[in-house]
Amino acid sequence: MTARLRTSLYARRRARPLRVVFVGPARVPRWLTCAFELSRDRDDMELLAVYAEAHAEPSPRRLPLGLFPFLWLERTLLRLFLRLRGRPMEGPLTTGTLPADLHGPATGDTSVLRDSAAIRDRLSALAPDLVICMAPVAWGRAFASVATHGCWLLDGDLRDPVRAGAALLSPILEGHDATPITLELCRDGAAAPEVLAGSWGATRAVSFSQHRDMAFLKLPALLLRAIRDLPDTGGTASMARLQVGPAPIRWNMGMCVHAAWIALRLLLQSGARRRATHQPWYVLMPDAADPVLPEAPRIGASRALVAPGKDYWADPFLVDDDGRCLLFVEEFVDARNQGVIACLQILDDGTAINLGTVLDEPFHLSYPQVFRWEGAWYMTVESYEADCVSLYRTTDFPRGWTRVCDLLEGCACVDPTLHHHDGHWYLFGNVSESGGNPSDELFLFVADALEGPYRPHPANPLVADVRSARPAGRLFHHGGRLWRPAQCCAPVYGAAVVFNEVIELDPERYRERRSSQLDPTWAPDHDGCHTFNAAGRWQVLDAHGVPPDAARRMPVTHDPAARSPRMASRVSHVMQQSRLGLLWGASLWPWYL
Repeated sequence: MTARLRTSLYARRRARPLRVVFVGPARVPRWLTCAFELSRDRDDMELLAVYAEAHAEPSPRRLPLGLFPFLWLERTLLRLFLRLRGRPMEGPLTTGTLPADLHGPATGDTSVLRDSAAIRDRLSALAPDLVICMAPVAWGRAFASVATHGCWLLDGDLRDPVRAGAALLSPILEGHDATPITLELCRDGAAAPEVLAGSWGATRAVSFSQHRDMAFLKLPALLLRAIRDLPDTGGTASMARLQVGPAPIRWNMGMCVHAAWIALRLLLQSGARRRATHQPWYVLMPDAADPVLPEAPRIGASRALVAPGKDYWADPFLVDDDGRCLLFVEEFVDARNQGVIACLQILDDGTAINLGTVLDEPFHLSYPQVFRWEGAWYMTVESYEADCVSLYRTTDFPRGWTRVCDLLEGCACVDPTLHHHDGHWYLFGNVSESGGNPSDELFLFVADALEGPYRPHPANPLVADVRSARPAGRLFHHGGRLWRPAQCCAPVYGAAVVFNEVIELDPERYRERRSSQLDPTWAPDHDGCHTFNAAGRWQVLDAHGVPPDAARRMPVTHDPAARSPRMASRVSHVMQQSRLGLLWGASLWPWYL
């Protein structure tokens, strides 16, 4: 059986791949083994290993003595909790084994070395561009001279399952919704560390271990991005310490008590939060006379579309079909625990007709972007579980969709958004490279034709920030400017819609500027809105919370010819009851639920 083609996330930058050699034990933190696995899909780098038996020194960034007991206790309680639930203690800082085929082609030797001189000879034979080392500082200095870009010594802050990443506790203590994590190089004598790569994620304040591990899931991608950005020539052949940023946490006497109180308070509130996530999504249509403006968005007069029973409607996309207003939505079928694509017709008298299910697959579907091109109707959907982005076409609009091709393959992409601009097709979508939150990083792919092939944009990732990365609807023009709606997914998924003005878009460059944010403050008991679209005089968005009363709902009648979704014989255990839980249900680390 042949392996499925995987769409590359990055454009190739150099004529030959950089050779990176790791020196250290075969048993390393899992995030590092993940980096080696990810490198197999990259044509711009080659990661090899020389196994050595050496004692890596602890980090010079010491933790305050009073903080260590809190971190140890919290980690111990988490391990006990998981054991009681029959789940292993797995995460990016637990130990894994490097792949067995990482020896260099120049020697083919996989023996474990103990002498630094012998290791240096092995490295010289491999002719590396960069050495990454888990060994004493003296070894790192000795190995730096054999590589163009010297040696990066892994700091203990990247290895210790209890002490690592303590700086990430600061956003929890300070009540920030989002947390930055960076990879930094600290060179002897330098005034400040050199930031190599970074990203922002949502703060998980209920558990520092969970919060830290979710951030550390990004380390494999950040490390490979740092290597990717190294120049072909002109490197610094010296040793530098590779560490986690930002700056170490500032100690104060009440820190441990404060951290423990935050965790306890959030734990006591977990029932209320869980009940809130089970509120439905519904569709909101602002009055045409009081539209949402991307420069200063607000919700005025509006009507709501609420799905019947325990189902819900989300991810609304509007289409103007020669004066007929059609609304395509994700319909989450509670009895099936899965999403399908449904269509409603919006009438001029303020009512709607439910035309039923128009696309149903064995896997979850959402985010139905429907558009017309060269006289034909097309649709893309989010099909995260299928590991691809597919293009559908119909000759019986709005029903009768058939798959044309896969635009992206072997790629779990969320909320894929197509846009045609100056003769090119652009496909925006969020991808998690190494099992972290897929809401954090936005990637772009470009093609000369609708059906592809799609190639990675040189600016990838466009955005590495959970507060404005994930798409929230199709790109649109307003006031002579191009806008990209995005989701703010901090502190929770789909917390708000952010409007970004696109400054530059072509096959080589991309720039955008954050302009405004639409928060779900127009009604009480709401905590989310994450999709905005428009067609003709109509606008639409979705909201999460208690739907408005019947007087503010749009009456919906059922088309007798409508097709109902199929009922599966087995319910997928991957999916959760709420779309807020959908993201984590598909996560690589489901024990964080």
